[in-house]
Amino acid sequence: MTHNPRPKTACPAGRHKAKAVTLIELIMAITIVGILTTAASMYIKETIDLWRFVTFRSEVAAQVRTALIRMGREIRQLKDDLSVYTATAGRFRFDDINANNIDYQLSGSNLMRNADILAGGVSGLSFTYYDADNNAITAPLVSPSNTDIRRINISLSIQSGTQSKTLTTQVYPRNL
Repeated sequence: MTHNPRPKTACPAGRHKAKAVTLIELIMAITIVGILTTAASMYIKETIDLWRFVTFRSEVAAQVRTALIRMGREIRQLKDDLSVYTATAGRFRFDDINANNIDYQLSGSNLMRNADILAGGVSGLSFTYYDADNNAITAPLVSPSNTDIRRINISLSIQSGTQSKTLTTQVYPRNL
């Protein structure tokens, strides 16, 4: 006894449902996915660029803030009124209480302490000097004369893209 399977017959008209995807439907789906992916990638790129900008700016600002604190601390330790050798708007050179010669100036976009880079990304450095009566001094006395400087205002500017920020501090040297 052999068992014959039931022969397959065609579906009656009207009962056949298509289960395949046409080429046009496939192309439309791929196009829509491509458009959505492009839009999402532009948004993600802008977000990453913004994050990089903010991170860079905060890192540079932190580096400049640290440099400004160090400058203030070292200038506060100025040896005496004969230890100031250069006092211009862009440069300050002096001896500290340990007889170390310290020279601050801007070289390109680097804030220099002697031959070492103290901070990078600096767009401006400005020293303003004041006498005992709190008057600004345009040409302070320097060694070999006794200096007339009693207070120093330090301004550091940083530039990141189109934005800039200026940080300032005032220093009263202890031994003047």
